[in-house]
Amino acid sequence: MTLNPADADRLRKHIVEVILEHVSRDEARRREALSEFFGVTLPAVDDAQTQRLAELVPPLLPVLYEKWANMFADRLFETVPEEQIEDLCRSGEKNRATLLLVYIMFMESERMEKQVAQDLRAHGLQLAPEAGQDAVASYLRARLSSLAAEARKLQ
Repeated sequence: MTLNPADADRLRKHIVEVILEHVSRDEARRREALSEFFGVTLPAVDDAQTQRLAELVPPLLPVLYEKWANMFADRLFETVPEEQIEDLCRSGEKNRATLLLVYIMFMESERMEKQVAQDLRAHGLQLAPEAGQDAVASYLRARLSSLAAEARKLQ
């Protein structure tokens, strides 16, 4: 069975919306969480630099989250039978949780680890090149772990 373009587009939008709903949160909360996370993971960096790094990341992450969610949707359509994609996109918390867990596995792939690093560099995350980029990547990994735990509870 082949989906018509309108149905494929609807499913793709649903996939991206589900992912963004879970990864893109309130900007003030995100900035606070980043500042605290960087304070713990970058002990040699003072509070002012930690806050500056946290202020840089919130405007950046929504753009990247959307890019990665779209890459995930593209990959799903390349590798998963359309019937299974339709099943994943049916309403229900279990389906949403499954979709989120598959996204997390996608983000943890070697290909996406490289893509995340490349995207962070491309967006000028050169505040403290090694520490800044590594800290943001660590934050993203920690956030994915948290989302995985959240999704597993829903299943």
